[in-house]
Amino acid sequence: MDQLTIYTDGASRGNPGQAAAAWLILRGDYVLESDVLTLGRATNNAAEYAALNAALGRAARLCTPKETKVAVFSDSNLMISQMTGRYAVRSPDLLPLYEKARSLASVFAGVTYTHVPRENPYVGSCDWLCNNALDLLARPSRPVQKRIECVPIGIVHSPFETKEDAPRQGIFTDKPSRITIYEKYRDGLSGLCAGDKVFVLCWFDRAERDILKVKPHGHGDGKMRGVFSTRAPVRPNPISLTLVTITSVNDLVLTVKGLEALDNTPVLDIKPYYGDIDS
Repeated sequence: MDQLTIYTDGASRGNPGQAAAAWLILRGDYVLESDVLTLGRATNNAAEYAALNAALGRAARLCTPKETKVAVFSDSNLMISQMTGRYAVRSPDLLPLYEKARSLASVFAGVTYTHVPRENPYVGSCDWLCNNALDLLARPSRPVQKRIECVPIGIVHSPFETKEDAPRQGIFTDKPSRITIYEKYRDGLSGLCAGDKVFVLCWFDRAERDILKVKPHGHGDGKMRGVFSTRAPVRPNPISLTLVTITSVNDLVLTVKGLEALDNTPVLDIKPYYGDIDS
């Protein structure tokens, strides 16, 4: 029997207000899909159901539904309680969304629903996708400036749970980390092998973004300097650049040495190291 795991989150700026829905679909440790959609004006509860319905619909395309059990996790206590029958659906706005979820779930061999706290790292990734989408919508349009959007291609699984655990730079650790690439980017891994040196670009989602001056560690004269002259993780766009060595490639998982990123950090890109131009 196949098993899929779904994590969802919905968010709205105002209730109702501009809303977004995001989801992750996993088979074991492999993320099969990570996506987000904007909903226009909706309530937070409607956004939670929109995420569930989108995820169930997409999951059915990634498996043989009648041979697959699905475990759904969300931080929406209301939605989970309604889907498990603990709460009745009294809102006329939510009732059609609830009925659609029941219909989408009926094609699978079984679906379970579990409430988890917002601090769950996978729900946190969905929350980041929602808020990033809403941030982009909220920015005023400027005719001379193109909108820039970064979409994670994978996620880091590392031994570093907190900022205090992580080394200042990847060169200071020999502990291995795993990078799980999302299924839709599988073809981009072609050509990578154990022993390759690559640059990994991550989005340091837990770094502060409003600090422009710091005291560098180990470089400079100890005086405050602008973050653009340092390797500090705090910066307006917390994109990290780390040179790592690939120790193994196993399907969608790269095991690497020399990565300082915290566990569950989004990965934005991977680029090869060329000694003749990078050294």
